Amino acid sequence: MGFRINTNVAALNAKANSDLNAKSLDQSLARLSSGLRINSAADDASGMAIADSLRSQANTLGQAISNGNDALGILQTADKAMDEQLKILDTIKVKATQAAQDGQSEKTRTMLQADINRLMEELDNIANTTSFNGKQLLSGNFINQEFQIGSSSNQSIKATIGATQSSKIGVTRFETGGRITASGTVGMVIKNYNGIDDFKFKDVVISTSVGTGIGALAEEINKYADKTGVRASFKVETNGMSAVKAGTTSSDFAINGVVIGTVAYKDGDENGALVSAINSKKDTTGVEASLDSEGKLLLTSRDGRGIKIDGSIGAGAFISPNMKENYGRLSLVKNDGKDILISGSGLSSAGFGASQFVSQTSVSLRESKGQIDAYVADAMGFGTVNKSTILAGYSSVSAYMSSAGSGFSEGSGYSVGTGYSAGFANAVVISAASQLSAVYNVSAGSGFSSGSSMSQFATFKASAFNVTNETAGVTTLKGAMAVMDIAETAIANLDQIRADLGSVQNQLTSTINNITVTQVNVKSAESQIRDVDFASESANYSKANILAQSGSYAMAQANASQQNVLRLLQ
Repeated sequence: MGFRINTNVAALNAKANSDLNAKSLDQSLARLSSGLRINSAADDASGMAIADSLRSQANTLGQAISNGNDALGILQTADKAMDEQLKILDTIKVKATQAAQDGQSEKTRTMLQADINRLMEELDNIANTTSFNGKQLLSGNFINQEFQIGSSSNQSIKATIGATQSSKIGVTRFETGGRITASGTVGMVIKNYNGIDDFKFKDVVISTSVGTGIGALAEEINKYADKTGVRASFKVETNGMSAVKAGTTSSDFAINGVVIGTVAYKDGDENGALVSAINSKKDTTGVEASLDSEGKLLLTSRDGRGIKIDGSIGAGAFISPNMKENYGRLSLVKNDGKDILISGSGLSSAGFGASQFVSQTSVSLRESKGQIDAYVADAMGFGTVNKSTILAGYSSVSAYMSSAGSGFSEGSGYSVGTGYSAGFANAVVISAASQLSAVYNVSAGSGFSSGSSMSQFATFKASAFNVTNETAGVTTLKGAMAVMDIAETAIANLDQIRADLGSVQNQLTSTINNITVTQVNVKSAESQIRDVDFASESANYSKANILAQSGSYAMAQANASQQNVLRLLQ
């Protein structure tokens, strides 16, 4: 190869290689200084597209984690608020229990009710003011709220928080059967007690004997309350319709088959002759006598057996003829507000026969204070007899008292005009079925509703129902017990809501843990593509740096080799 001076090929080759080395050196320095393997699309077009997709997914997952934590914050706020409400409900139930004993006076019960009213106000205050970022949590409007917890749309978790105001919790079902007027055997069945199956109780005899009656039926029902959700209570009371007047019992006067005999008693049973005579046999009859606050005779069966009066107790006791055989009323309560579906045999002997009056109502926590409607009070078991006497099928009190067999007809010594009609001063006289419907909550199809005939009133002379309004809350013994039931239901309602929230919280926690791991793995995958390997790149840098220096040396030597041409010219 000859000597050339116009074209220094060696220098040009050295320069070309130096340019490539310089480019490699620049790229290596860019990677080392940025920490990224891909600094532009030209570095790795497909790799950049994949890395950008992974980066977007990782960032979205990061926001999803934040959303999940926000959801946890919301649910935990609601949970803590309900925890405080549960403490309030516990206190309400304790105060109701405190009031549920006759050692309390009307004054102390009123004070306890005032405390309960304040507690209910605070419970409602918590329900109405608990919020997160301006969003009400316990008002009942937090329904199917969604939280995005994924990198793609519709990857969400839904949460619902039930209303916790006193008007929305504690809804308890009360049902009280009609007064039982005949003995028999009851085979009661609770239908669909668990939504599917029926539950049949052991047959129970309703009579005046020891170990029978609705007391025994209530005991049988309560044995399985944890399974059926239905509890029972009873009241067997025979009440005179007016304050006791002077009178004399017959020689064959007997209660539950035990002869008491002739007893002469004074107005108001002044010397206690009638009450004492009856109570002298109470351990055998199971029936205890007393005078109520209005001076009326009250016969009570403590163990729930029936009360049957034979012979004559005397017209001065004002015991209605159709009350001489009385087996009381059975009350049922269920802590879920749903109907108690009853079937079986002999239900008329339990007060739940097809033609009997069954009072039904569902009461919330808020409705347990203030004034209770008469029909609601009757369904809750407040009702006894003769607080408001219904004379059905008669045009007037006189017509009833003059009726043959009433015990007050002419010749009895107690007919109209003798002064004993005062016992019916507050009687409600019903001469038509439509009138009964206006006075008492009578269901359609019972035979007593508006438009029905009066045929069923043939023997319905003086059956009495409590159709008066009652003071709600713990101001009465029965009311205190009802509040206990309602508070227990309210506690169960809140526990259910909290349990649902707890499940959602656990779901959210698991989801957050999972997407946190996913985010780490996605970022790791992106790093593999986008980030520079410093060990490898520093080796590349050293190589490029050395080549750059050797290239400069090569160019210098290539230029110096042209000086050899001058030696040919010397």
